[in-house]
Amino acid sequence: MRTAIQNSRDLSTQQTKERSTSQVKREDVSKIIPGITSDQLDSIMNLHGADITAKVNEITTLKAEKTTLTEQLSTANSKLEGYDPEWKAKAEQAKADAAAQIAALEKGYALERKASGLKFSSESARKAFLTDAKSQNFAMKDGEILGFDDYVKAFKESDPSAILPDGGMARFSASATGAPGQPANTHEAANAAFRAAFGQKG
Repeated sequence: MRTAIQNSRDLSTQQTKERSTSQVKREDVSKIIPGITSDQLDSIMNLHGADITAKVNEITTLKAEKTTLTEQLSTANSKLEGYDPEWKAKAEQAKADAAAQIAALEKGYALERKASGLKFSSESARKAFLTDAKSQNFAMKDGEILGFDDYVKAFKESDPSAILPDGGMARFSASATGAPGQPANTHEAANAAFRAAFGQKG
């Protein structure tokens, strides 16, 4: 590890180089401002020198702070390795787990968005579709699910009654009425809705 003395020497050398390359020479100012007096030239050079010195000191301070922080980080890492030799692997695993959770959430939201464009025969059919879809290993690109249309086609073949064609009518669920004395099954619910539509009593 570098010592504070070595760092100080390096910074001092760098400061000297920066001063020598950035300072304006007196003869250059005399050429730019013909007829300038010696006192005026001294004032300009003093102002310029003070500005350069301030900038160099600022840069030097920032470099020293960076060096100190780098050394502190290195020391902290060494201590962590001493307390827990596997901390790096654990940190990387935690990072990977977090990324996987975020990806799963993004895929879940995308699936629900795509499913909202389908007409399901019932709420249970929609939930079954989403549960199965979320278990698939879909690839994502630019927020879109690759292979979703093929999956929907296969799902329709495996359960033809789950997804209705365009213009189809979804079945009523017992919970959809939200009133006491609900029908016990979807068939009774449909009959109840039919009777209600035509003003008939059950």
